[in-house]
Amino acid sequence: MADLQLGIPITIGGEEVIIFRDAIGTDALATGRDAEVFTVIEHAGPDGRPPIYIDEKELGTLREDFPGTNVYGLWQLLFANNLVPLGHEVVVFPTSEAGGVYLQMQNGTDYESPANIKRSSEYIDNYSADLYGYDLLSAPRIRVDISDLVLPSTPAFTRVELFSKKQHERTKRWYLALAICIVAAVAAIGYNYTMYAVFTMNMAEYTTKKKLSSDLDLRAAGLLKERLQTIPNDGLVISRIDQVIAFDPMISTPTAAGHTNGFTTGHVFTTRPNFPVDLSGKVPGVTSKLMPQMSYLLTVSPDAQEVAY
Repeated sequence: MADLQLGIPITIGGEEVIIFRDAIGTDALATGRDAEVFTVIEHAGPDGRPPIYIDEKELGTLREDFPGTNVYGLWQLLFANNLVPLGHEVVVFPTSEAGGVYLQMQNGTDYESPANIKRSSEYIDNYSADLYGYDLLSAPRIRVDISDLVLPSTPAFTRVELFSKKQHERTKRWYLALAICIVAAVAAIGYNYTMYAVFTMNMAEYTTKKKLSSDLDLRAAGLLKERLQTIPNDGLVISRIDQVIAFDPMISTPTAAGHTNGFTTGHVFTTRPNFPVDLSGKVPGVTSKLMPQMSYLLTVSPDAQEVAY
C-alpha cells in the first residue's frame, strides 16, 4: 500500500501529478492567513458540498518548482474518489504521526450531509485551536492507496491561468466561427457557381429549343400555305384513261416536245400505228388527232365537260 504524499510529484493513474493542501467551507476562508488568496478549483456539488479552494500563491510556487505538472487539491481528490467518511463531526487525514488535515461539520447538524461541512484546516501535535476540547485521536482517519485513486476531471488553475484559458477558448471559438463562416462562404460561392452553370446550360438548351420551335413554326406556316384546301378527285380522268387503255392496250406517251401529262393539264397518248378507231367519239372527254403514221394523238381532258376537238 502506497501512502498519499503531499507537495511532491507522485503518479496516479499513470500521470505524474502533485496533490496539495486545499480548503473547503466558507469558515476555512474566513480563518485563513492574510497572505492567502484563494481561487476555486471545484465548484459546489449538486449534493450541497461547498466549493473547494486552493491558495494561489502556493499554487504559483508549485508551478515554478514543477513546471508542466498538474496540481490537484487533497479534498478535491478525496471527494472525487468518495473517500470522505461523512457521519462524524470531524474526519482526519493524517500526513504524519501527529499532524495532518481535518474536515469539520457544523456542530449539531446532520453529519451525513455534505452541505453541513463547516471548514477544513490543519492540526499539529494532534491539536487545533479551532477544535478546542475535541479529541482528534478519536476522529475517523482516512487512509488511501494511491494505486486505487482516479484523478478529478479538472486540475487546479490560478485566476490568471483561468483567464488565459478562457481567452484561449474564446479565441478558439472565434477561429471556429471564422472557419465556419469561411466554409459557409465557400459553399455559397460553390453553390452559386454551380447554379449559374446549371442556369447557363439550361438557358442554352432553352435558346436552342426556342430557335428550333421558331423554325418548326415557320415550316408549319409554309406547309399550311401549300396545303390543298380540297382533296383532289382524279377519278374522272382515271376512268377515261382506263377506257382508252381498254381500246388500245398498246398506247404510249409521245416523246415529242410540247406534250406534257398531268392531272391538271390533261394526258396525251399515242395509239399504235394504223389504229382503226377514232376514240374521240367513243370516250367522253377525249380528243384525237390523226398523225402521219396513221396513229391517233389522244388528249384525255380532266374537265368534267366533254371537250370537242
